[in-house]
Amino acid sequence: MPKHDQSRFAGLNTNRRFEIAKQLAADYHLDVSQVLFTYLKVAEPILAKNQAAKQISETAQRKIDERFEQALTKLSQIKKG
Repeated sequence: MPKHDQSRFAGLNTNRRFEIAKQLAADYHLDVSQVLFTYLKVAEPILAKNQAAKQISETAQRKIDERFEQALTKLSQIKKG
């Protein structure tokens, strides 16, 4: 199992994505679709730079994690406001 699976969000790259997205949606008071769409929106530009890679590098996963958490927090605050 790749080391980046220790990431809180790396499971969104697996077949467990819906289960994890449901939990994140509850944590951030968002819809599951918002969580999944936001992850794709955040991850795509980072992964596009490493198209030749067969696995997501730890560095790329860290970038995705940081940006995704920021985006979820921002969305959550907008929804509350």
